[in-house]
Amino acid sequence: MSDSNVIDFDKASDKHRSEHEHKKKEDKVDELRQRFANVLPDRVRPVKDYLKKKRDKKKR
Repeated sequence: MSDSNVIDFDKASDKHRSEHEHKKKEDKVDELRQRFANVLPDRVRPVKDYLKKKRDKKKR
């Protein structure tokens, strides 16, 4: 029998999980971007500034 069609479920599940989590994070950032654009249209990078502020607060 040929082993070319054998699937390692550990690798497949890790890949799927990471893709799913990445998509979920991107959706969350897009939602934040839209919310900030509605509230603060004059700011250039409101989401990036917000996330940076959040990371800095977490480091303290």
